[in-house]
Amino acid sequence: MTTHPIPLRRLALDRLVKDAGGSALPDDVPDEPHFSELLDECAGLLNAITFTKKTDGAVAQATFGAHPLVTYDPAHSSQRPTTDDAPFRTASILHEIMHVSVDLLYRKPDDPTEAVYWRSVNFHHSTAPAAAFARQTTTVCANLEKIAARATADPKVDAALRAHVDRRIEYGLATPNVHYDTVLLDLLVYLRLKGHTGKDTLFGYLTRLSQEALDRRTDPKGGPVPAAAAT
Repeated sequence: MTTHPIPLRRLALDRLVKDAGGSALPDDVPDEPHFSELLDECAGLLNAITFTKKTDGAVAQATFGAHPLVTYDPAHSSQRPTTDDAPFRTASILHEIMHVSVDLLYRKPDDPTEAVYWRSVNFHHSTAPAAAFARQTTTVCANLEKIAARATADPKVDAALRAHVDRRIEYGLATPNVHYDTVLLDLLVYLRLKGHTGKDTLFGYLTRLSQEALDRRTDPKGGPVPAAAAT
């Protein structure tokens, strides 16, 4: 008699995604360990965050205080034919959870009056005073811009998906000090829900960038953001 293992499910995260009007997350697969790590990271924060459903038209939004709050509107629509709303709702709720993870894991200044300006900054303060902060911002922007080249090289990325990817890159470039780790995650989630895997050019490249970001944010002595390879 053949037995089949029951796929691992993160039930609380599944319920949140469903309540947010998102597409169900895929089962874990052995050849995508980093994607599973990201989902574990997000699932592990659910009890530390208050989630509130709203009808404000905003897909998802994190705010910080004594206790992090993430709001979401399950009826949100981007009103763009090149963005699939249900996968984007899933990607967006995880994007906001990642903001909380970034805020908790990256090292802030010891002075509380200064630390407040480092909310969800995706650099360690110990590696980013003054000029180092500026250099890392430049590096992050360059890394995000390289994603576009990988999208062009990926035959699985059609015009609609390319338009969505370009918008997310533009979003990250607007505030790169707080939207690097988060945008890498939301692109990975969106692509995974559209059937992409590490065997595909763009998903594989994003995975490498995201793995580096994960390693850095979980290391209190993590160094500056390294420049990504061109290919």
